[in-house]
Amino acid sequence: MIPSLFRPIVRGALLAAGLALTPAPALAQSYPVEVANCFETARFTGPPKRPMVHDVNMTQTMLDLGLADRLVAVSGIAGAERHLIAPPGIVAALPQLPDRAPTLEAVLSADPDFLFAGWSYGFNEARGLTPARLAEMGVATYTLRESCIRIGPREPIGMETLYADLLALGRIFGIADRAEAMVADFRRRVAAVTRLTGTAAQRPRVMYCDDCHTDAAPLSVGREGMTSLLMELAGGRNIFDDIANSYVRVSWEEMARRDPQWIIVSDHRIPAEAAIRYLLSAPQLADVEAVRKRQFIVLTYAEQTPSTRNVDALERMARTLHPELFTP
Repeated sequence: MIPSLFRPIVRGALLAAGLALTPAPALAQSYPVEVANCFETARFTGPPKRPMVHDVNMTQTMLDLGLADRLVAVSGIAGAERHLIAPPGIVAALPQLPDRAPTLEAVLSADPDFLFAGWSYGFNEARGLTPARLAEMGVATYTLRESCIRIGPREPIGMETLYADLLALGRIFGIADRAEAMVADFRRRVAAVTRLTGTAAQRPRVMYCDDCHTDAAPLSVGREGMTSLLMELAGGRNIFDDIANSYVRVSWEEMARRDPQWIIVSDHRIPAEAAIRYLLSAPQLADVEAVRKRQFIVLTYAEQTPSTRNVDALERMARTLHPELFTP
């Protein structure tokens, strides 16, 4: 298969970066393991041998977990590779499929035995790419926990939503110790932030804005998206926290009426500069406080959707919204 040709390249890039390639000891974790997977339980009799991942945030998570050399295919990152953080050569060597929204056939062409994706992050009934269909083809899946709200009610969003993903992936791939250490570090850092932001006298109004470079309706976030959670933990308040969903289209008129004091701009395939130029030039937004005061926070896609980069974003957001609480 074509993706297998890339595996020596990825391995070589990892060696050049000085990263250890020795897999976790076979007896470091016993199998089978079971993990919660949306509203079902998934059982794995061993670590995936040919894993694939879709979308930028989940690719970043796999990179940070040290799983780059195991991947046989990556999709959904075309045009956004510059935002992935890894040692030199790693991202360029990823066995990338060109599809931003892959079909079932495209996924199967890579011959994976496992896919990490999410609803609206790759999984899509209309394209026939679903965990159930992949299971029929012998491909196991793990679904991004935040995205489960697209197919049914889940628990309210929290950092535990992210931690559940990391701990599940750790068990699936036999690197539970690594994942647990990462989660412990994240818990410590989040607690350090919220100890301070919890004392804030005021919580500024914040809006997340994606596709904000034209007159078309922008994409924002309701209270069940990771970006909304980060706003709250950073000491802000999501102006659309009355919407019980994750990412949603809103109107410019409603955005102006709710008058955010800060706007989080997504820096993804459309550069953040393009969105900020539009926001500053749109007549209907001239009286919005964030626009008048040019108060923008730029986040990458991996920072504002569930991934191992969320805590980095939280720390930066908190310092921006509440500089008075943080010593230089």
